[in-house]
Amino acid sequence: MSLVLALFLSASFSAQADPQDPLAALVEVLKVSDDDAFRLDILKGIRDGLKGRTTVGMPKGWSEVSAKLLQSANAEVRSLAQMISITFGDPAALKALRAVLADATKLADDRKAALESLLGAQDKELPPILAVLLLDAALRGPAIRALGSYEDPTTPSRIMAVYAGLQIAEKRDAINTMGGRKSYAKELLAALKGGSIPRADLTAAQIRQLSDLNDAEINSWIEKEWGSIRPTPEARIKEIAQWKAYFLGNPKGDPRKGRIQFAKTCMQCHTLFDAGGKVGPELTGANRQELDYLLSNILDPSAVVGKDYQATLIRTNSDRIVTGLIKAEDNNAVTLQTENDLLIIPKSDINARKLSEISMMPEGLLANMTKDDARNLFAYLQQLQQVAFPDGFTLESLKAQGEPLFNGRDLAGWEGDPAVWSVDAGELVGKGPQKRNHFLFHKAELADFRLTVEIKLTPAGGNSGIQIRSVPVEGGEARGCQCDAGGGWWGKLYEEGARGLLFPKKDQAFDGDKFVKKEDWNTYEIVAVGNKIRTAINGNLCTDYEDDKMAMKGRIGLQVHAGGPMEVRFRNFQLELNPKFELKTVK
Repeated sequence: MSLVLALFLSASFSAQADPQDPLAALVEVLKVSDDDAFRLDILKGIRDGLKGRTTVGMPKGWSEVSAKLLQSANAEVRSLAQMISITFGDPAALKALRAVLADATKLADDRKAALESLLGAQDKELPPILAVLLLDAALRGPAIRALGSYEDPTTPSRIMAVYAGLQIAEKRDAINTMGGRKSYAKELLAALKGGSIPRADLTAAQIRQLSDLNDAEINSWIEKEWGSIRPTPEARIKEIAQWKAYFLGNPKGDPRKGRIQFAKTCMQCHTLFDAGGKVGPELTGANRQELDYLLSNILDPSAVVGKDYQATLIRTNSDRIVTGLIKAEDNNAVTLQTENDLLIIPKSDINARKLSEISMMPEGLLANMTKDDARNLFAYLQQLQQVAFPDGFTLESLKAQGEPLFNGRDLAGWEGDPAVWSVDAGELVGKGPQKRNHFLFHKAELADFRLTVEIKLTPAGGNSGIQIRSVPVEGGEARGCQCDAGGGWWGKLYEEGARGLLFPKKDQAFDGDKFVKKEDWNTYEIVAVGNKIRTAINGNLCTDYEDDKMAMKGRIGLQVHAGGPMEVRFRNFQLELNPKFELKTVK
């Protein structure tokens, strides 16, 4: 029934039709029905018919029906009723969803659903809430993307204030948001020129997005730093010949290292060996062994663009530029798949659109790579079957670098006893008393990394810790280095299940407790490179240790120590792979 209703409503909401009539009829049906399954069919049909419409006049009787639906025992019925009320411009529904979105104690999925509904209604009171969410690890990425839908002069400075601490995926979102409007892009350009955003953070697609703004100052800077974004055919032929000579004149790269480059650069859009995105064409069956084929498709992706992958550039009424593949279109809206988001753009908001002859795959893909990285990528692309990542890298570890280790809503990616470990208010929580030590391990195996996380331990005399390069041991124990936390132990380095206390040595005086805010949030930074480990608490150096006997790779784990009643909380996980051996929080 939902599909029939959606088609009926979509046709009825044309410019020539009165949108009140079909809605009023459906409201009357909802008034007399108490069957939640039947209600869901009607509500889904209304939702689909209204998709892409920011506001529609409230039909007669909806307030009464909505109040009834919001009392349903079925959560989906309640959610759909509230979502539809927002489209009808119901102030109470908007206020309720703003409260859900701003409440860090609510489930992250519920808050994201609230954000999606408020965005769909183009809620004018949303930007200040989004600004606050930039400090909320569970909602930071969606908030950055959502800010791109609003013209707010404070947005670039707010994003820049948190940029240095963002995850890789969040930095990509930040640059896409700031690069989508000419006014924002000016501040992005200033940050690039000043070095607060490294030039290497820009992808080739983002460089092209900036060039689509058609601003003389921005294009001049792009040409100076990268050369022409759309080189002449002669220049392309020359570039292809130069790269071909380089590849033929040098040894083949390491395909295992090349898989890392593919995961970072290509996997978001392309699938190879059953792993990757669906924005671009499947690569597994392509003619990848031929060097000429790879060079022409990577360096000149717009030479031949398949119809299914022809990008559309849309300029909104607020002068936002977005480019992507059209996934759906009806009388009300265009659904556009961009590099990092799926946008539903009301047709009333579109100022201009044009079909591009340029591929969604950006030119200049190799411009930000070293020659060695390019050799490794091509070596991987030419493989006939999947290869392993280099030691210390897994798909999980690369995902963990691009996404938060902890998603703020559940224990996805972690392994431990759910009776001990849980999620509360967007924080990861472990509780005692416990008769033995309990550990929660992340699935990613890491070698060299930097981890920054906030930790709060209650009471101050409790005991916890952060395992690094460790492994779970049968019986629920662990083996590996632990960066300790707890009264008398803060900042010390302990080897769980093996040698015991590593730092400080018996003859060294050390008191990490003096750096700690008791029963409050403390920032713990850990950097492990080779056989060296450094730690800091609240910006104060604690451990500076070197040991040839330590493990060179392993998993991150969290501990609840055996003992009396206690609670340990973790939030705002940030992970960087292959870092320099330095502590960023220590000034």
